[in-house]
Amino acid sequence: MSTPTPEQQPREDSQGTGPVPPPSAPHTQGQQPNGAPYAAPAPMLESDARMYAMFIHISAVIGAVISASFFGFVAPLVLWLIFRERSALVHHQGRQQLNLQLTGLLVGIAAVIIGVISFGLGFLVTAPLWLAFWIYSIVASVMAGVKANRGEYSRFRLAIPFFK
Repeated sequence: MSTPTPEQQPREDSQGTGPVPPPSAPHTQGQQPNGAPYAAPAPMLESDARMYAMFIHISAVIGAVISASFFGFVAPLVLWLIFRERSALVHHQGRQQLNLQLTGLLVGIAAVIIGVISFGLGFLVTAPLWLAFWIYSIVASVMAGVKANRGEYSRFRLAIPFFK
């Protein structure tokens, strides 16, 4: 077993409270801690971009059906965060889908609040409107998924633009 060099041995701090870890190399701007420069993410193949853009829309449909639009944004958000820097198509489609899903979530929350405040009478108005928006979001997402698979850019007209 070798004897540690002075740089490897723990040092006592000036207060005498315990060992101080050895100093590390200074971190320079634009480099990873190991000294390698940061590299931009590799661009995605067009076929892969179309596939992931379509997955964003289809995963939103699945999430909306399973959770009545309350958790339909989770899978599109994860896919968008992972692939948004690698493809303009995925970035655009992810933003559009997140805007639609967050609008649906807002509509659902507003419908519940209005229904509770009005002692249930508001549900006579808000429940059909919420259902109509839910159906719109599913149909529009399927249509957007088909367009995304063709490499086309699409927008949802009834979505609030949270992400621009």
